[in-house]
Amino acid sequence: MKASLQRSRKPADRVLWLNRPFKNARLNSSCSATPTTFPVEDSSRVLRHLEFTKPLSFEKGIRIQENFVRAQLDMKHLQSKIDRKLNQLETEHPGTTINQHEQWILKNITDMKPHPIALTFEFEPTYTGGKRSKKAVTLEDIARFENFVPQQQHHANQKRPKFVQVERGGQVTFHGPGQVVAYLILDLKSFNKFPAKCLVSAIEDSTISALNKIPDGNRKAPLGIEASKATETGVWINEQEKIASIGIHVRRSITSHGVCINVDPDLSYMNSFVMCGLQGTRATSIREQQPESNCTTHDVAVGFVNELAKKLGITTVERIQLDDIELD
Repeated sequence: MKASLQRSRKPADRVLWLNRPFKNARLNSSCSATPTTFPVEDSSRVLRHLEFTKPLSFEKGIRIQENFVRAQLDMKHLQSKIDRKLNQLETEHPGTTINQHEQWILKNITDMKPHPIALTFEFEPTYTGGKRSKKAVTLEDIARFENFVPQQQHHANQKRPKFVQVERGGQVTFHGPGQVVAYLILDLKSFNKFPAKCLVSAIEDSTISALNKIPDGNRKAPLGIEASKATETGVWINEQEKIASIGIHVRRSITSHGVCINVDPDLSYMNSFVMCGLQGTRATSIREQQPESNCTTHDVAVGFVNELAKKLGITTVERIQLDDIELD
């Protein structure tokens, strides 16, 4: 079992919490390029980063994400019930206040609200369909995805890709070795004036900043990749080459899914098909842009989450590294 506990106030790195056992272990918006928002609830003043250090199945990653989303939704449902009861009390007995003990109980309940979570993964090869492609993908398409043999086939028993339909926005994309997939679970309403379109913009900006600033492996010099936004959602090197794909899902203001950043994947997984419904474009990666780079998926995961914390106006990142996590 491997676990590394860290806490950062830069944000960057020290001790944290985890309440589950782990084993082996272009949207046109006014969102700015400076901090996009800031927390309006105490629970959102800390960003917790769970970095999974070994490849997991995509299905396991989705289950992990759903557990954290459910915790946020359950707390939101509880808070809604409390608010309704308090409003009912005020309507039926105007001017009535709750006593000090009841106030203490309600504060303790509020303090139980989960912090925003960033989950970073490296998945086994998986093609995923988004909402926009749900009705368009045929059985023949799925067979082509699942029978695809990449150019850099390392050994005969390498796992074949799977196809999984998910509820994020966007169309078909790929998740696999050599990529950082970051899932972001937070309550948009716990941040100041922060609609979903601004979260997408913050993810793009954070990716762009990370690609430029993160240390390049042992060289310690900034990676220095110049990327940008484009008409289509995502992060691009130029009009034809995409280095990161983005798709989010929102339920009752609770977000899930996020971004996939290409560090050193086998690009044939993506460039042998039309990804994200974008004809005439191709995927690129940090390795392709800078062949001499020593940048790792760990470097990118940490760099992206730290940059995202800045965009959210969060000054503390708590980080844990683990191989896996047991689910109920």
